[in-house]
Amino acid sequence: MRIADRLESIELSLIRQINALSTPLSVNLGIGEPNIPPDETLREMARRAATMPWQYSPNAGYLSLRRKIAEPAGVDPTSEVCVTAGTQEALYALFQAYVNPGDEVLVPNPGFLSYATLARLCGGQAVTYGLEPPDWSLDVEALRGRITPRTKLIIVNSPSNPLGSIVNELALRSIAAIADERGCIVVSDEIYREIWYEREPPSMLGMGRNVVVANGMSKSHGMTGLRLGWLIAREELMKPVITAHQYIATCASVFSQSLAEMILSDDAWNRTWLVRVRAQFGDQRTTALHAIERELDAVIPPPAGAFYAFVPVPTCDTLTFAKTLATDGAVLVIPGIAFGPAGEGFVRISYAAASDQIGSGIERMGRWLRAAGR
Repeated sequence: MRIADRLESIELSLIRQINALSTPLSVNLGIGEPNIPPDETLREMARRAATMPWQYSPNAGYLSLRRKIAEPAGVDPTSEVCVTAGTQEALYALFQAYVNPGDEVLVPNPGFLSYATLARLCGGQAVTYGLEPPDWSLDVEALRGRITPRTKLIIVNSPSNPLGSIVNELALRSIAAIADERGCIVVSDEIYREIWYEREPPSMLGMGRNVVVANGMSKSHGMTGLRLGWLIAREELMKPVITAHQYIATCASVFSQSLAEMILSDDAWNRTWLVRVRAQFGDQRTTALHAIERELDAVIPPPAGAFYAFVPVPTCDTLTFAKTLATDGAVLVIPGIAFGPAGEGFVRISYAAASDQIGSGIERMGRWLRAAGR
């Protein structure tokens, strides 16, 4: 049976392919999933959420939850917020609403691998813009030079997966102004925005008429499996997205919506939770950077946000390297090529793991490289 043309040459992501090589003996530094167990308060919220009605919510989500999301953003909860089944579904609905065959989508390189695939699924073309090592800065003028009359979306991800880098406020405001000027939409993926270290990342909320912000609780609250995210945009931009979302998912999980509303209603607990989360990831970042320098002889700028280190390795074929390391060295890391051509020569190490796992995994990696004569 012939599959649909839109899926030709599209496979499971390299992140999933590498994680499929895991065994009980593996140290997993590949998965982008926080190692944050719920505390008793969060568990009690979940117990209460499970007693709420299980019927459909409105397509855009419970209005009471949308109010909680809209209030700090200063937007209209009735028309400018859509609650989705995770940010992945949010992005899929947005692409379905706006990208036609032949349209172009600007994506960061290196950048999260879903962006380019979502463009292809709509018949569009991903056009990359570069981020410059070692601090992976974004050159606004270089991005401007990639825009054409066919550009429909510009994707910005800050803090970045896989880089951990943060785009500064001036650059974000410049990109928002360019989008307004050129008549395209900026999609700001801010799913890691609550995970930061030295200073809070700026948000693109309110920076331009054509800005859409995607966010959620998967990374900040360890809720990856509960599939809860949202989009914020002005009403004119949001209406077709909600239509697409209706036919993709009907509505987000009502259990997850109820839990999210309880979290956002308890300001004091939520602030304390987020401080603890940042402190934990900060300690794990320190462990990872020390091990990377000691075992891999690499010094990288400390990631400013998220929980990833993008580390140079002595190879020009990171896919083979990562697969061999998984099977022979029992360590899972993600090949840099998964995130675009500029990722070749790097691997993504997730330090969303216990400190002893981070240390032992990177030590195994270094030992394997030395044994291989690299």
